[in-house]
Amino acid sequence: MFKKIVLFFLFWRFFLFIPLFIAQAFVEFRQGYAYTSPLYFLSDKHSLISNFFLSPWANFDGVYYLLIAANGYTVNAGFFPLFPLFLHLTTSIFAPASAELPFHPIQYFTALLLVGLYFLIALIIIYKLLRIDYKDSVALSTIVFMLLFPTSFFFASIYSESLFLLLSVLAFYFARKKRWILASLCGGLLTATRLVGIAIIPALIYEFIKQDHSSLKLLGARRTLFKAKSLFLLFTPLGILGYMLFNFLKWGDIFYFIQAQGSFLNNRSVATLILIPQTIYRYIKILTSVSLSHYEWWIALLEISTFMFVAFMLFVAWKKRLRLSYIIFAIICFFIPISSGTFTGLPRYSLVLFPIFIALALVKSKTIKTVYSIVGIILLFILFLLFSKGYYIA
Repeated sequence: MFKKIVLFFLFWRFFLFIPLFIAQAFVEFRQGYAYTSPLYFLSDKHSLISNFFLSPWANFDGVYYLLIAANGYTVNAGFFPLFPLFLHLTTSIFAPASAELPFHPIQYFTALLLVGLYFLIALIIIYKLLRIDYKDSVALSTIVFMLLFPTSFFFASIYSESLFLLLSVLAFYFARKKRWILASLCGGLLTATRLVGIAIIPALIYEFIKQDHSSLKLLGARRTLFKAKSLFLLFTPLGILGYMLFNFLKWGDIFYFIQAQGSFLNNRSVATLILIPQTIYRYIKILTSVSLSHYEWWIALLEISTFMFVAFMLFVAWKKRLRLSYIIFAIICFFIPISSGTFTGLPRYSLVLFPIFIALALVKSKTIKTVYSIVGIILLFILFLLFSKGYYIA
């Protein structure tokens, strides 16, 4: 069965080169975001390596991750440290001492190898996790629906999505196997990967209580054992606590990384909580007042469509009685970014919400699954074509 997963992964990976070739032939690079493309830093901007194997996979956030991995933090505190740290450590093994980082080819290829490996392992763990509760067809369908999601190309890009997905499903897998030390360590690494990683904390606490609730009623050695095992959960917030300490030592503010989230011209509020109806109203105004000829209109449509899709699939997940710890994790990961007054980035953030793909796999209607697959393939083709040429997607 693992051979099938590898074949799905390879087919998806090779498929992404089709829009890439077409983009190189027919689409001009969008100059408005020059700095956030690796091409800005490359001396040979027209070589085959630059245009097919380097720049398309590291646009926008990828540039910042490469910079942090090579030079450490300057003002990029909004990007959590684990992904660039792993990139730095791995690159230092393979890169020659004379390599001028960042944006040396060895750094790119190391990063691409890492994210591909993270994602492939994550798919295998998802399969193993789902086989605890579901039959083989549900597990494989979940993987296929994740690969067909319109922004799944971010799993192949130099972004933290692949590492985040791997650590989250590992944490749940170890939790389901009652290996709480490993579950908590993966959870701790997750909170050092992205801010929404804190969603794993209540999810693991619930999972722990659900599995050992009977121990609460027991006395003596069993109750002592319950308390001892629960201490392992204290590892889970260490990732974000460590990063908060780093923020304090470097910038004098333990929450500096939150302020940095609002510095990317994304209309994200970091000081106040914005109610979701307010954000929806804002998007309605955009869609009714901005001309369809503006690229930003289509991105706004993509963002609010993603919001509606994910919200509906979370409802389906609840109706299908998915494991509550999975739903808790997904809801918190979903709520944190959308409570900032914008759905910017949501088409990418939704990628790691694996419970929504489980819910889709459990839907009985073949029509819904077929429509999702067709629309997903078309949008995946179009969105990666644009992303590879410097058009912001998420």
